[in-house]
Amino acid sequence: MRALYLGRFNPPHKGHIYALEYILNQDIDEIIILIGSGEKAYSLKNPFTGGERYEMVVTMVKEHFNYDQFFISAIPDIDRNTIWPANVIDLIPSFDVIFTNNSLVQELFTDLSNKEVREIPFNKREVLSGKSIREKMIKGENWQQDIPDELLPLIEKYQGIKRIQSLATTDEIK
Repeated sequence: MRALYLGRFNPPHKGHIYALEYILNQDIDEIIILIGSGEKAYSLKNPFTGGERYEMVVTMVKEHFNYDQFFISAIPDIDRNTIWPANVIDLIPSFDVIFTNNSLVQELFTDLSNKEVREIPFNKREVLSGKSIREKMIKGENWQQDIPDELLPLIEKYQGIKRIQSLATTDEIK
């Protein structure tokens, strides 16, 4: 069975590894990882580009999983909730079930598609969230412990800390 797992991955973190492990333990053979808001970048909510996030997700998956079990892609926002599930289904390989904790995504796929929707138990959600990690980066706090080690050189390569701290002077944390 093939699953869809959506996220913005800004940045990918250890909670994403936990989620992928959980999904693979649910009789799932393959996972489509879909990077949402792929066109958005250089804001506090989406500081990394779609390409940067793609590179980080691929690096993380190769380090922790059998890469052959994954399809990884990015998708732009279309800002029309009523047609968004059909757009997703049209642009990616077929899948049987979607895993998400986002209540809007759950509602849209439940109401507007024939796909099964399942939740993932949270693991240290107060710490392992992109927003929390970005806030730590802004404040100069220890965020590295929440990120897979293999991603630290990429965040440095992208000058992620400098970018996020610079954005914090002109943007709002979301």
